[in-house]
Amino acid sequence: MNAADDGTWRLDAASYLAALRREFPGFGIIADPGRPIWIAVRGNDVFIRASDGPVLRRRLLELSRR
Repeated sequence: MNAADDGTWRLDAASYLAALRREFPGFGIIADPGRPIWIAVRGNDVFIRASDGPVLRRRLLELSRR
């Protein structure tokens, strides 16, 4: 997945969502790009909300310290 946000994810949000799910299999990830709301959860202790897919990915990477 591209680390830079070049905006192409907006053309196919479903594919970007699928890629996030593959990259972070320990998280439940849902999105409503039209609102825009992107959410990742893990267990009862981690809840991350973002305005778009690349922001959510950055936060997940920060959390996993990659």
